[in-house]
Amino acid sequence: MKNFKIGKEINRILSGNVLGGVGNKVYPLVATNAGVTFPFIVYRRIGYKPQSNKDYTGEIVTIEINVASESYESAVTIADSVADILNNAKTSLIEKCKLTNVSEMYLSNTFIQNLVFEIELT
Repeated sequence: MKNFKIGKEINRILSGNVLGGVGNKVYPLVATNAGVTFPFIVYRRIGYKPQSNKDYTGEIVTIEINVASESYESAVTIADSVADILNNAKTSLIEKCKLTNVSEMYLSNTFIQNLVFEIELT
């Protein structure tokens, strides 16, 4: 089951590849490291659908990515970069990746851009 590997793949793709000062501040589930500063990204797997028929066996995973920043403009700019990097990404694990939903919120003095991707695994 490849769906358990998708978090590492998302981290590998995004770490150091996102503009706006994120660098390697890309975390699974929660940003708990002491001294984490804005901006940063948190990701999690939120869905799984095994796919199977006579011609195909595969997996579709849904990933939620949250971009957190102290400024709205920064959060939007980074979210746009994340969307550009991941939308239609293809790797040895990812067959197809598409952005399926976006939302935003403000919580505890933090601007958050939420992106949801549906990923078809190889």
